[in-house]
Amino acid sequence: MARRWAALLVAVGLVAAALGLAAPAQAGTRQLKVATYNIYLGADLAPLALAQTPQELVARAGIAYDQVVATDFPSRARAISRLLRNERPEVVGLQEVALWKKGPLGGPLHTTYDFLDILLRELRRAGLHYRAAAVDNTGTITLPISATERASFTNRDAILVQDGLPVTNAQSHLYAAKFSFTTPFGVTFTFPRGWSAVDVVLKGTSARVRVATTHLQPGVLPIRNAQAQELYAALAQSPYPVTALGDFNALPTEATGPYRTFTTGGYDDAWRTTHGPGGGFTAIQDPDLRNLPSKLSARIDYVFYQPAHLSAVSAHLIGDKVRDRTPMGLWPSDHAGLVVGLRLQ
Repeated sequence: MARRWAALLVAVGLVAAALGLAAPAQAGTRQLKVATYNIYLGADLAPLALAQTPQELVARAGIAYDQVVATDFPSRARAISRLLRNERPEVVGLQEVALWKKGPLGGPLHTTYDFLDILLRELRRAGLHYRAAAVDNTGTITLPISATERASFTNRDAILVQDGLPVTNAQSHLYAAKFSFTTPFGVTFTFPRGWSAVDVVLKGTSARVRVATTHLQPGVLPIRNAQAQELYAALAQSPYPVTALGDFNALPTEATGPYRTFTTGGYDDAWRTTHGPGGGFTAIQDPDLRNLPSKLSARIDYVFYQPAHLSAVSAHLIGDKVRDRTPMGLWPSDHAGLVVGLRLQ
C-alpha cells in the first residue's frame, strides 16, 4: 500500500508539473513580507518648541534626554527583536531610528544610544540576520542639557533587509518641503524629513519590488502634504512594482493629504484591503511608554501597494498587546508595528 501511495504522489507531481501548476515552494518565491515600525526616538521633543527663554530651553532639553534614558531603548530593542523573530519579514521599514550623543559643553560628543546598532545587535541575538540596506539621515540638533553638558539627536529612517536577499538601487533623499520655526528668543530650528528605498529581488526569481519607507512631518499639514506629493512623484518613476510603507502622520478619513494622494493615485491600503476600514490602530502611547491600558486609537502607519502588480494577502499589528511590553513594563514603542504579506501578481 505504501508503494502505491508513493507512486500516486509521484504521478500527481508529474501531472502538476506538466500542467504548469506551481508547487508550494515555488509559490512562496512570488511573495514578500514587509513590516513598518516607528520605534520611537525615546522622548517627546514637542515641549522644546514651547521654551520662552534660553534657560527654559536648556531645562526642557535636559528633561527630554532624561526621558531617553528612562525609556530604555536596549530593553525595547529586545522586545522588538522578539516580535520580528515571530514574523520574520524580509524587509522592515523603520522610523525614528535615533542616534543620541552626549558630552561636556565645549568638548567632544560620544554616542550613548545608536538605535540602529542596538537593534541590529538584538536581532542577531534573537537568531535573525538583517542589514541596513538604506538609511536617510534627516539632520542633527545639538543643545545644552545642563550647565555642564550638551547632547545631540540625529533622526533617521532605515530599511532593514534579511541577509541573503539581494537588493539593488539603494537610495535615500531629503524632501524639499521642511518645517522650520524660530523661538521667542531668536533661535531657528529646521527639521528636514526624508525617505529611503531599495529594489528587492524576490527569492529564486529575477522579479523586483521597490520598497520605500518614510516618516512625514507631523502637525504641519501643508508641509506633510507636500512631502507626500514628493514621495509619490519620485516613486512614479519606478520600473518595478512599488510598496510605500511608514509613518505618514495622516488619518484615512482626511479629505486631503498623504492617504488620499496614494489611495487615489493607484495604491491600495493593505490593512483596509484585508480587514476593512476599522481597527488597525498604530498610534500613540504616552511618551514614557508606561500607560495602561493601551492608548493606540489612531491609524497613521501604512503599507501602500500597487494593486495592478501586487496583492495584499495578510496584515496584522505587532507591539500592541500588554504581553509585548518589556519586563519593566515599557511598550516596545509609542507606535504599533504593521506586518503585511504581499504577493506579486
